[in-house]
Amino acid sequence: MIPLLPSSPLSVSIIFDFSNCLFHNYYILFVNQYLLPIFSLLITVAVRMRPLNDKESNTNREWRYLPKYNSISQCTSSGKPLSVCVINRTFFSYDKAFGETSTTQQVYEATSQGIVNSVAAEGKNGLIFAYGQTGSGKTYTMQGSEGAGGIIHMAASDIFDHIENELERVFLVRVSFIEIYNEKVRDLLVSGDSASLTILEDKRRGVFVNSNETVVTSMNSLLSVLFAGEKNRSVAATGMNERSSRSHTIFRITVESRLKEDGEDEEEVAVRVSTLNLVDLAGSESIRPTGNQEGGKIDQSLLTLSRVIGSLGQNAKHVDFRDSKLTHILQPSLGNARMAVICCATASDLYLEETRSTLQFASRAKLVKTRAQAEKKKDMEGTAVGFEVVDFDGKYNHMCYITFYSLINCNN
Repeated sequence: MIPLLPSSPLSVSIIFDFSNCLFHNYYILFVNQYLLPIFSLLITVAVRMRPLNDKESNTNREWRYLPKYNSISQCTSSGKPLSVCVINRTFFSYDKAFGETSTTQQVYEATSQGIVNSVAAEGKNGLIFAYGQTGSGKTYTMQGSEGAGGIIHMAASDIFDHIENELERVFLVRVSFIEIYNEKVRDLLVSGDSASLTILEDKRRGVFVNSNETVVTSMNSLLSVLFAGEKNRSVAATGMNERSSRSHTIFRITVESRLKEDGEDEEEVAVRVSTLNLVDLAGSESIRPTGNQEGGKIDQSLLTLSRVIGSLGQNAKHVDFRDSKLTHILQPSLGNARMAVICCATASDLYLEETRSTLQFASRAKLVKTRAQAEKKKDMEGTAVGFEVVDFDGKYNHMCYITFYSLINCNN
């Protein structure tokens, strides 16, 4: 039975009592297609399984994508789901799941396009993560490859398409690109060995880093900045990937706009400011499979991110954002932005536990309660005014999942 939800314009009151398990498949489909989208207005969690690479071609697939349920299940050597499913260990269900034949365009449209549109058109903040072990397809999903754009390319295209079609506002778009390597923050838009940046805080700007910002006027100029910064990123060969990214990167797009006011003092016109943080995380595996000792710093940073995600999901009174540079920098967005978490993984039995860890992280992320707000400033130095978006309390999301999971028969 699904608990009654609080009365609000977005809430629904439905009671299910399926005494006959014959109907459980229809129930699951109903929850996936109609109820979960209501609970997922502000955060979307997805898993993308990539095809096996050359190294894995002779291995077994330990995980199976179940499109009917947007789920991933551990399976037998014959490819069938295990007869006994243990939720959040051998069976996982999400807002969206993508199989090995999925395209980045499909992933973007299902998880990120709505966030990008709200940044450009509504002035709300957005945060998009790519998470997973080295070689799982994180950077490919975010930045694409030659001939195939990633989420950043598609986001840039949508932002500038909106600017071109919005005739009543004037826009200014700025981008910055930083990396966090061995818990040191570096500006990727500065060539050579740049000094480590300090994380600063003040009452007006909140938490920020004084990194370089470049004004961009088109999708191509934005991508030029991205490519220039990517050349400065810290990479190394590991046991999983010949050119593995060993740092977290945050590519930030800031969109400012104001109404066109003919004959009015521009200083009195309200400026709407929003940011889109696109985060490509370093590999989430342990030191053992990578053969690289710097993995210790990466593990520590990702462990802190996981702990912060868990604390936000439990509505903890105190969250230790400062335990890592990554979570400290993202503190203004975590819990205060529309968010998508895209976890990338491989089905190969070579990395059974690494994939399981990725899937468990995604499950914890789904419990986060977040609020996106539009920010308007009277001028560039003014005080932000927040407009709250109504969101369901995380506990109902959790209760819905518990009920949903308890009815699943993995063999059907």
